[in-house]
Amino acid sequence: MPEFLREIFGLYAPIAIPLIRIGGIILAVLIILKVLDSGLKRLRLLIPADSIGVARVEQRAETLRHIIRSVAKGVLGVILLLTISSELGFDIGPILASAGILGLAAGFGAQSLVKDVISGFFILLEDQFGIGDVIRVGEHSGTVEQMSLRATVLRNLEGQVHVIPNGSIQTVTVLTKEWARAVVDVTVAYKESLDEVFKALGRVGERLYKDWPDRILERPAILGVEDLSTDGVKIRLIAKTSPLKQWDVMRDWRKRIKEEFDRSGMEMPQRGVLSEKGTRT
Repeated sequence: MPEFLREIFGLYAPIAIPLIRIGGIILAVLIILKVLDSGLKRLRLLIPADSIGVARVEQRAETLRHIIRSVAKGVLGVILLLTISSELGFDIGPILASAGILGLAAGFGAQSLVKDVISGFFILLEDQFGIGDVIRVGEHSGTVEQMSLRATVLRNLEGQVHVIPNGSIQTVTVLTKEWARAVVDVTVAYKESLDEVFKALGRVGERLYKDWPDRILERPAILGVEDLSTDGVKIRLIAKTSPLKQWDVMRDWRKRIKEEFDRSGMEMPQRGVLSEKGTRT
């Protein structure tokens, strides 16, 4: 213990000096967290955007920031607690030994937790999905709101939150990675001329493409007759869209088709309806 501190604090040195050290430790941890946050804000600069796009880089950087920050805070919190205990005169040797034994025992009983963490690590490493993506895991689907090494948090369209342990994720469907596809099926009456129907659908698709160049990446295509049923002739249309925009495109597309058919006098069967699908290939 420095002699000048003893001289300054006198009788209070045994109390004051440990408090100063503790204050220094806390200050050092806060500085480390501040530097870490500053570095994480520049994390996106380390991820090449040529192959995955700027939007995807932002999503991946946000996911990495969230996980690295949470892990760093946990590690620094443990170090801070042990260091302060040592400064207060507690012998942390037995604590560390007990923690090692308890950790070994807990390891056998926490295999599912270890599985979750390992799965979360590989999800992050392989960039399978990230914060902001819309995914489907088993019976649950929604937007990824939070991610950690242990669990993934989804919020569905109704606002319900699903917390899914990463170790239980066997198969995941990502609906918004890089691009999406809008698929619309139109059923028309048998009496209608397919040539005229295709022309009308082509006009609608062309207008849709020109009006929404930021959402539709390629001109909509008419695949042709998908099915012949008692309801009528089903025609399938597809369009490549930006992530998360396929549902907006399909809603507007159906509206425009209905208006175009009304203007052209084309008939849709009573039971024939516009059905939709949002798929990702």
